[in-house]
Amino acid sequence: MRDQNVKSRTLIVRVIASVLAVAVLVFVFAGPVGAQDSRIGLKIRTLTAELSKQNNLPEATKGALVTAVTAGSPAQEKGMVAGDVIVEAGGKAVSTAQAVAKSIAAASASGTVSFKVMNSKGEHRDVTVPIPKKPAAGSTPIVPGPK
Repeated sequence: MRDQNVKSRTLIVRVIASVLAVAVLVFVFAGPVGAQDSRIGLKIRTLTAELSKQNNLPEATKGALVTAVTAGSPAQEKGMVAGDVIVEAGGKAVSTAQAVAKSIAAASASGTVSFKVMNSKGEHRDVTVPIPKKPAAGSTPIVPGPK
């Protein structure tokens, strides 16, 4: 009887250890799902099939979903709103939020970054956003997107 209790406890400990190991691996290797550039005032996420469905976007759409725009930011001043999808940044097609962040970083020297943006109606437009040298001191509230 005692051997069975020890075996059961050992098995339970091994299962818990395995689950924890998998959780750590998923957390470490999943990487960030979104990005934020406080200099231009955008918070973005890689557009997934689930996000496309939630936002009534065509399934084939690739890019970065704008999830929030900081009030008074360069992005808001240029008309960007939550729900927009960035499909090109710096003249190149993008499929992840990280690609957009890299384009913003690469464009910092020129002082502006250009985007091709698709709105919730599927209309495309070009937007050029100035990139300030430093992030603004003090945070400003984030403007909610259209419903």
